[in-house]
Amino acid sequence: MVEILRQLVQNQNKVWDKTLSDIPDKFLVKLDLKIFNELIGKKSQINTENPDDFPLLKNEIERLKIQILIDGCGFFVIDGSLFKNFTINEKKSLHIIISKILGDLLKQNKKEELMVEVKDLGKSMSTGARYHHTNEGSSYHTDGSHIYSKPPNYVGLLCVNPAKIGGASKFISGYTIHNMLQQRMDLLEILYERFYHDKKGENDVGQSPAQFEPVFEFVDGYLKFKYQRELINTGHEKMNKPLSEKQIEALDFLDKILKTENIVVTYELKTGDFMFSNNSWLIHDRTKFEDYEDGNLKRTLVRTWIRERGN
Repeated sequence: MVEILRQLVQNQNKVWDKTLSDIPDKFLVKLDLKIFNELIGKKSQINTENPDDFPLLKNEIERLKIQILIDGCGFFVIDGSLFKNFTINEKKSLHIIISKILGDLLKQNKKEELMVEVKDLGKSMSTGARYHHTNEGSSYHTDGSHIYSKPPNYVGLLCVNPAKIGGASKFISGYTIHNMLQQRMDLLEILYERFYHDKKGENDVGQSPAQFEPVFEFVDGYLKFKYQRELINTGHEKMNKPLSEKQIEALDFLDKILKTENIVVTYELKTGDFMFSNNSWLIHDRTKFEDYEDGNLKRTLVRTWIRERGN
């Protein structure tokens, strides 16, 4: 029997709105000078990407994981201004090190890439492109629910270059959304049922082209949230399983809540910033962006998907 969370969640670390932006201490991190000096002193070892070489960094990231990703607001940003003298490859290796401290890296596509560039390739989701290859906004989603029945617990982003205009990260707490959905328990119950999520061609020959998973789950006292409306629409089309009127009503109600501006936290990453978020209960998006003409300056992020060890 499916367990449904029927009580309003009161924990203010989990249930927050746009005013969180006014409390940057909740999510903005500047590494202690001792940790930075450890990185500088062992700079030649960064490219080996071994977390055990950096015990001070490891202790700090493990603390941030518990304090912010699990028990706090669900995301943190490490200020990248300290790393202006690091090469791009050194920053990428540091991103891998931090990701490995948080868990195991997951393959993100058929190419089995553990680290993927988020960059506009001039494509559009309307023609079947993956969201991270467009400059589009307004598509709230959790990562990896189209590929994995158990999506990554955490998502990591390294900002190599910000956009010329726009491209800011946007977060909404799944707990805040869930509380608001309880206005219509009949629709919330439907979101605990399974939907088809389009794999966008990431399935092997002979495999189903869609995952069959619920939007919400409540497991061991924790809320889990998997969603991207576009992938549900095309998933049901590919499986020749039209959405029912009630399913459409439930999804439309969820989408209406996602348009509530006062529950959104927006943050613009700067060059060198590292962002890590809890993909189990945060939904994210970005604002549409305008890029530079110069290919060397185009908005470029590097992404990792991370699964909790033993999960």
